[in-house]
Amino acid sequence: MNKQQILRLARMTIDKRRFDAEDKADKTLNSLRQNQEWTQLERRLREAEVDSVMGGKDKTEEIASLKRQQEQLLKRLGLTKEDILPHYTCTKCNDTGYTGNALCQCLQDEIRRITVSQSNVLHQEYTFESSAETDKHNIAVYKKAKEICEKGKTNMLLIGNVGAGKTYLMTACANRCLSLGKNTLYLTAYSLGSELLNAHISGYALREETLDTLVGADVLLIDDLGTENIYKNVTAEYLYSVLNERIVRGNQTFISTNLTLQQLRERYDERIFSRLVDQNITLIAELVGKDKRLCK
Repeated sequence: MNKQQILRLARMTIDKRRFDAEDKADKTLNSLRQNQEWTQLERRLREAEVDSVMGGKDKTEEIASLKRQQEQLLKRLGLTKEDILPHYTCTKCNDTGYTGNALCQCLQDEIRRITVSQSNVLHQEYTFESSAETDKHNIAVYKKAKEICEKGKTNMLLIGNVGAGKTYLMTACANRCLSLGKNTLYLTAYSLGSELLNAHISGYALREETLDTLVGADVLLIDDLGTENIYKNVTAEYLYSVLNERIVRGNQTFISTNLTLQQLRERYDERIFSRLVDQNITLIAELVGKDKRLCK
């Protein structure tokens, strides 16, 4: 889901809150208008307000008296004047999503909620702050990874043996980017390969939607590159297109792999490899150490 789709979905949620609040108030008011006394008071108040504006007459006391009578009637009916007004969830923007020309905090929060739900990040507790990493080299890698999350632009290729902590660091990067409000998408290489195959064999609309999501995310994280199935005329072609277009757009891509650089070159063609290891735009980092899962 791209940023425009997320914004549209968030606005639909905020709009529904407003419609629900106004609909509930309207139903209460329409029910109240079945009461003849209320209808007469409402008509007299309307006439007094029009006379005050158009006729130049001082209707201040009459208007105040009619409003008091309305409040007294509401009280006898077990209601208050608040019951006939919409109760908006956000009182800053009255559930419009905007304060002036700026996005209200309620709409920003909804955008973030949807962004997080669509990110595929399973462990929100995996953060830089909660890391138990003790190796000095790896701590330096963590520091640099956090820096590029915050500064943007630079990509990252993270290599290391199985169990070195690559998935934790990738997830920490994803969570940091999400906290910064970036449209973030986290995928294992295996699930990415499956999505690309599904897009290839499906119709044009789904294929374009899939590619647009992969290319359009502010940050795309691909974990365990090299574990995906290689489908002829699919995997390499689409992977190259995604990586290349993201570079053109300046969107960040974080990739982890158990493979060495030599093994990456043997698995992928020159076009893909050159985009994975372009040090002008990519931090190539290695996590070292024994399998942390076995150590535990």
